[in-house]
Amino acid sequence: MPTPQDLLMVLRTWHRLPAKQLVDRMKISRATLMRAVQALGPEVISRGKARRTAYAARRPLRGSMTPLSLYKIDREGRGHEVGLLHLTYPAGCALDFLQPFDWPLEEAMQDGWFEGLPYPLEDMRPQGFLGRHFARHHANLLQVSEDPRLWSEDDVLHALSLLGHDQPGNYILGEPAYRQWLEQSQQALAFLHDEQVQSAYLACADNAMAQGVAGSSAGGEFPKFLARRLVNGAPVHVLVKFSGSDGSPGTRRWADLLICEHLALQTVGQLLQIEASRSRVYQMGGRTLLEVERFDRHGLQGRSAVCSWASLNSAFFGLAGKPWPVGAAALLKKGLIDEVSQTAIQRLWHFGQLIANSDMHDGNLSFVPGLQLAPVYDMLPMAYAPLRGVELPPRTFAPSLPLPSEQAAWQFAAEAAVHFWDLASKDGRISESFRQTCAQNAAVVREQLSQPKAGSPS
Repeated sequence: MPTPQDLLMVLRTWHRLPAKQLVDRMKISRATLMRAVQALGPEVISRGKARRTAYAARRPLRGSMTPLSLYKIDREGRGHEVGLLHLTYPAGCALDFLQPFDWPLEEAMQDGWFEGLPYPLEDMRPQGFLGRHFARHHANLLQVSEDPRLWSEDDVLHALSLLGHDQPGNYILGEPAYRQWLEQSQQALAFLHDEQVQSAYLACADNAMAQGVAGSSAGGEFPKFLARRLVNGAPVHVLVKFSGSDGSPGTRRWADLLICEHLALQTVGQLLQIEASRSRVYQMGGRTLLEVERFDRHGLQGRSAVCSWASLNSAFFGLAGKPWPVGAAALLKKGLIDEVSQTAIQRLWHFGQLIANSDMHDGNLSFVPGLQLAPVYDMLPMAYAPLRGVELPPRTFAPSLPLPSEQAAWQFAAEAAVHFWDLASKDGRISESFRQTCAQNAAVVREQLSQPKAGSPS
């Protein structure tokens, strides 16, 4: 007769199993299964009702079997406990929902089962320049690699539960991290006045480069830091990207691209009529800095939820690396977005192609609850970024013409792209050589716009 420990071994080996599969695999009755589950107590996790009942073995996190509390911070800066996260063997978790969830859930997710982290929490993983800085700074304390790309699921959960009180979005995982947020919320946060921005930003840039990870620009990424400041008297949370200060051609190009990002965001908001992140450009201390307002932070302490297409894609579709319009079509077919959002994503994708944005990966498109598009960010002509951070090889700008089904969205985007290239070609903050490139690119898109449309008389 199988023992409760036999059940535990099966669950640790085979991951989550429905009750029927467990009964068949172990050749036991349902009554025997229930007695074994009761004998194992908290070592077994059960979710679902009737035919959807399933079981998994509880996995410890750094030796602890205690579930992790999941909190969220609302726009007024108030904290709420919204769930309890239980880790399961050999990976994944079960989530107890204490409040309605902000994001779509498939059947197994509705019962609380997730193959990895609940997908909106994936964006909390330390990543990019700031994530590498976080990992490098805390690696010894957390006993993890200095490279967060090498972290296991348990490494991520351990780091977030101890120190993840200020990650993107509005979730906080774990009581220790939440206590850090509580402590911070009781302090008077400092917000920079206009006259303080120059000295503070230059000091932050110097510190980020001194404490950050060498070679970040070589990977095609701007160094950056977070800050808080007053804009027209209102508290605003910002992310600040910045160029180097050595005056080299490569550094000059990075500066040009920061200004182009500012102009592209303006164009998205004004001509594509899609909400874009608000930004400002500063040139000081030999650096160019782009200040971008965070759309997941509000007032003094308020936060709101955000979820990237990368996380949604991984959870629902498996279309990693496909063009955004492919994802938009899948989201529309599943009933998760409407046709207005699909059209906006199509226009945004074509606009990016027409301004030489070679970095429109899945993490650069995001949504807010209700699966509405989040304000656009990271939209710039990255095809012109220096190779290995410094080299400026010649580039041929030859964007593809649209398929007949893409014509309407492409036309709208192309007119906006011409406006963007024209703006950049006349902006005195951009180097003369790159302004000439921008003027040439405007002519290329104008020429494409003048060509006969598919199905029109020649």
